[in-house]
Amino acid sequence: MNDGQGNGGTSDLPHPPVPIDLRRRDDALIQVARLAAELFWRNGFAATRGEDIAAAAGISPRTLWRYFRSKEACVEPVLHALADQFISVLEGWPDELSIHEFLSRSPVSGAVRFTPDQVHAMRVVQLGRAEPALRHVWLAVCDEGERRCVPIFARRMGLPVDAPEVLRITAAVCGANRAYNDSLTTDFIERGLTPIAEDVIDVLVWTVAEVSGGRLGGPIDG
Repeated sequence: MNDGQGNGGTSDLPHPPVPIDLRRRDDALIQVARLAAELFWRNGFAATRGEDIAAAAGISPRTLWRYFRSKEACVEPVLHALADQFISVLEGWPDELSIHEFLSRSPVSGAVRFTPDQVHAMRVVQLGRAEPALRHVWLAVCDEGERRCVPIFARRMGLPVDAPEVLRITAAVCGANRAYNDSLTTDFIERGLTPIAEDVIDVLVWTVAEVSGGRLGGPIDG
């Protein structure tokens, strides 16, 4: 996969000092996801078994399969670390501001600093280019995110959540955002190119305002 150097490099696989208690749900699931992502990146998806993930987590395979339907599903929690960024921006967008006004107030500038979970997610997305099972999981996570965007866009457009225009625009905007995420992933993981925050904001503004045909992007009237 990688020699351990640079943006796409691997680190020593973290073994938990005690078995991960999956009954704790969210925190435990993300711990398993981190281990699975690291194993996939280090050893390859095909060479990594569910038993390997369970052993790294200090749990039995039976316990692993109780919470994850497949080995590729084990990385879903870290993929949300990447997909949910867009939703978080939309949820924080004030009614009285345009998307440009809102994002231009961001204190973030210069090179983007990705969290460890976001790096895990980007590695999985990159592996998914050659592994259909991982690509399917990523697309499923993005599809879930698209459904969460529907009520946000419907409210800003003043239309019902099942209005065809809302569904069409949501699909277009979210699809464009996913394509941009995929491009950033390849640049960062494979080429070692770190995006600049101002450029990312410009693309996000364009995605919301222009891909929607002008139906989104402005403040909510009234």
